[in-house]
Amino acid sequence: MTFDIFNPQVSVVAKGLDGKMILIYGNNSTGKTKQATRMKKPFYLGFEDGIRAISGVPFLPINNWRDFKKINKQLTDPKTIDKAKELYQTIIFDEVFTAARYCQDFLCKKHGVETIGEGNGGYGLWKEYENEFWTELDKLMKSGYTLLFIGHEQKDKDTEQIIPKGDVRSMQPIRDNADVVAYLTSNGIDEEGKVVKSSAWFAETEKFFARSRFDHIDTYLEEFTAENLEKVISVAIERQEEADGVKAVTYEEQKESFTSEELDYDKIMQELKTIAGQFQKADKWDELTEVVEKHLGEGKRVTECKKSQVQVMAVILDELKDLLAE
Repeated sequence: MTFDIFNPQVSVVAKGLDGKMILIYGNNSTGKTKQATRMKKPFYLGFEDGIRAISGVPFLPINNWRDFKKINKQLTDPKTIDKAKELYQTIIFDEVFTAARYCQDFLCKKHGVETIGEGNGGYGLWKEYENEFWTELDKLMKSGYTLLFIGHEQKDKDTEQIIPKGDVRSMQPIRDNADVVAYLTSNGIDEEGKVVKSSAWFAETEKFFARSRFDHIDTYLEEFTAENLEKVISVAIERQEEADGVKAVTYEEQKESFTSEELDYDKIMQELKTIAGQFQKADKWDELTEVVEKHLGEGKRVTECKKSQVQVMAVILDELKDLLAE
């Protein structure tokens, strides 16, 4: 697609759960893992042993960060993602706090230190940790699966509000990008001693954190089940369609509207060579050199650019086209 502010994309909501990101958290025994594994075509990322009492769920145990990186590559690599999506729709990430600890341990071993705070000569490996966790998470977020993250709860030390357990470098990106953050509360047992299914909250209160991107979602779900979770989101989207007078589209259609202009290295390189000839013919070589060195550095040439520099090449090409047009 071509970027043009005078011919913009118009935002749309996608129906269904494809591409949606959901965070559910709460105390132990609120049914988080059990209901998560009942979602459509689940695959369980087992950072914890949460499915020891649940049968029939496809999973792989994750005992370190390298295990996760290997699995994540198969789930998100362009070479394997189509095959993976034939098998799985819901990727269950259980759970965030343990995953973050594995990521920290991976970086500590990589840098030969005991704790994240000891790396970089005492300045800490916090930036490396943030980048490593986000890089892997971002691959999953852009994959188009339904992502269901599971978290435990903790109290904020300053506000006493109940929040998802985890540090800001691991939990914050999930909280900020989730379409729905649901806080689960236990309902105990009934008169016959049977466990009553938990309830779910989708709006923040002074007592706990919860949220939703969907303005028309029910803020409370009395009985939290996989079916009811899907239904409450689907109904919220239907209400938004009616309120906005716009039909929801498929995830693939929505994804297309967020796609940047595709950059072809070979094509851009050829265009740059062609336009360089035009500058030379117009006796404007100094102007061309000024633009190139502004972006690549003194004495650098576009023909030396690698494929990883294709965005910079495209910026140079745009500026050179503008100069010629003048």
